[in-house]
Amino acid sequence: MRLFNIAEARHFCRALPASVPGAGQSLVAFHKNLRLARIVEGTPYFDAHRISLLNAIERWLLFGVADYRRALDMFIPSNAPWAHVTLYYSSFFAANALLGMFGGWVHLERLVDVEQGTPNSQILRITRQVRSPSGYRGSHKVFWDIFYDSCSVISPWFPLEFQSAATPVNSERAWQINARNEVNYDMFAAFNGSMFLQNTFKPKKLRSLRGVLGQQLEVTEVMLKLALHYANEFGVSSFAYDGLAAGPRAKVLRALVTKSAPGLVTQSVLHDLLR
Repeated sequence: MRLFNIAEARHFCRALPASVPGAGQSLVAFHKNLRLARIVEGTPYFDAHRISLLNAIERWLLFGVADYRRALDMFIPSNAPWAHVTLYYSSFFAANALLGMFGGWVHLERLVDVEQGTPNSQILRITRQVRSPSGYRGSHKVFWDIFYDSCSVISPWFPLEFQSAATPVNSERAWQINARNEVNYDMFAAFNGSMFLQNTFKPKKLRSLRGVLGQQLEVTEVMLKLALHYANEFGVSSFAYDGLAAGPRAKVLRALVTKSAPGLVTQSVLHDLLR
């Protein structure tokens, strides 16, 4: 996957003018119906892709930060597996946002990357047969393989404190999805993770989190920080949050991510389930 350099990415991510309708459209639906192999800056197809991708980037950031916030409430034994799954998706969303800002998009049977990055003459290439550079199978394994492969090109620009985002855990590009799958689908592994949390974690000290859950927490935090770093540096600003909140991204994130969950336990059947 070829990506933009810093100057090219900043041009691609420039704020949308007020005259552009805010909603954009589904990237998935757009590319499903698109029959072109390349889209050129200055054409309606390029504009539709860029607007929709910038909206997606903003939403990946929202859901990534929100999942991270909710995972912090799940560090109890009975929720340990889902805390891991939630942190995984937070990292996955942040990684998607990062690729998007540098011109990349990966989705099942479509891959978009850069053919030409020159500002005002940018060309994006569309590939319909998405292949893993290392031969992985499965959509998330393919995504992470492409992500880490692409990081070898853009990571020299990463701030030093975020360099670890470019390096897969244990040098295994599929580590994040493999670790998520283990606690999500193998009840033996899920239960062992719960016992490990109970025996090692000190609830008042977040950094006492150990094991694969602790590793996923560290990966997620760095991935989120890196994605937000470039969103701010490139001035990403779209209309992605219309209908939920208004204002700059930081204000929207504070309003939506820190919003208290509805207190519905007394209206639920939980009391019956605990008898």
